[in-house]
Order: sequence, then C-alpha cells, then structure tokens
Amino acid sequence: MGTVRSLRGPDRVLRVGATPVPHAEILDVARRSLIDVGIDLRIEVFDTFDLPNVALVDGAIDANFFQYLPFLDEFNRSNGADLRPVTAVHIEPFALYSEKVAALEEVPPYAEVAIPGDPVNADRALRVLRDLELIDLRAGTGRLTTEDIVANPRQLLLKGIESALLTDVLSDFDLVFLFGNYALDRGIDLGAALYCDHANPAFAEYLVARADNHRSGPIRELSRVLNSEDMRRFLARSYRGRVAPAF
Repeated sequence: MGTVRSLRGPDRVLRVGATPVPHAEILDVARRSLIDVGIDLRIEVFDTFDLPNVALVDGAIDANFFQYLPFLDEFNRSNGADLRPVTAVHIEPFALYSEKVAALEEVPPYAEVAIPGDPVNADRALRVLRDLELIDLRAGTGRLTTEDIVANPRQLLLKGIESALLTDVLSDFDLVFLFGNYALDRGIDLGAALYCDHANPAFAEYLVARADNHRSGPIRELSRVLNSEDMRRFLARSYRGRVAPAF
C-alpha cells in the first residue's frame, strides 16, 4: 500500500492518500505550509489506482489525490459511494508511446497495443486511437469498450493492462498508452511520444474527500495551499510544463 510520513507538533492530523509522482511530491510541498496553521499532513503513498478510493470510503484516510472526475464518477457509480471532488490541482499528459515505431504512419499491421485495463481509461485510449484514425468506433456518448470498434484497418491487437504496469511492458508491445504520473516516476520523456494529450482540462486531477468531511477546516486549508501561487510556481519549476496547473 505505501508508507506514512508523519510530523510531530500540529494539533490536527490530515491523512491523504496519493500516487507517488507528482501527487505525493505536490502534497509534500503543501505539508510544509500547513504546519504554520497547525495541520499535520500525513501522506500515504499508493502504487496503483485501485486502493485510494477504497481506503477513503473505509475511513483509513481523510482524502486522496490521484484521480480525475471520470474515474471518480465511475468509482462512485460502481460502488454506491459518495466521494466528493474538492478542488482541481493539476493536469498530466496521457500519451501513446512506442519503443519500436517512429511515427504514426509507420504503425504496422497487427501491431500490439497496450491500453489501460480499467473501463474509464480504456475508453479514453480508444477515443485517442479513433481520433488518430487508427480505428473507428460505434457512434455514441457512453463508455466505449473494444466491443465498440467497428473498423480496424490495421488489425491492431489491443490488450488491457493494469495502469501501474504499462511502463513495464514498453518493450513487449508495439504501442503503449502511458499515464503522466507513471512516466514521470520512471523518467520517460513523453516529448518523444507518438501522440500526447497535454493539459486537457477534462482530465484535471482532483483532491477528493468524503461527503462528511469535504468541507472541513483541514480540507479547506489543504485546498487553499494546493491552489496557491506558490504551488503554481512549484509546478512550473519542478515539472517544466509537463504538469500543468488546473487552477
């Protein structure tokens, strides 16, 4: 699951779950500012997208910071949960990357493509492939799956892979979809990607809490720091445009 970093002294404890890069790094910067208002921010690091929402529902943490609204909405719908978005913080790139193909026009017949295994991000990947004219999809606004592919002229072979493992299979597939956070953590330059969805506001990453605490004092203070000009400068300095502010 991860590790908990704690401080001594402040009288209010706020436990927030996050994926490592850049979320936990951003929270670590916020932690220093929160000391001054008596809040002990404890960051619990999760390596995958599977557990932070479950931990929040169960009360093991007070908030989390790793997801965008489509993912949150799907979790709430599938689990009968009522987790609440608090504030948008940043936007990460989502890229189609290859170690074997130099350009989109060189994608070969029967190329093997690794897409995210969860429904929300699989839908996002399929729409990217459609927009790049590599496949065509059934018309509609609902969640799309591989069953909605109506034309696949290059006979691409698509396989769903757990999001946290996509960076591990780069050499195994012709094309791989990569999330910005995992690429940053591995030092992968998404500037060399075949395609990159950058700074798309529909996929801003949110601080999320429960219905019973999303308006609490500590959550409000954390939101204030996450949306501060100091944080904007930190994002610009640390990630050099790869991570865009969403506020």
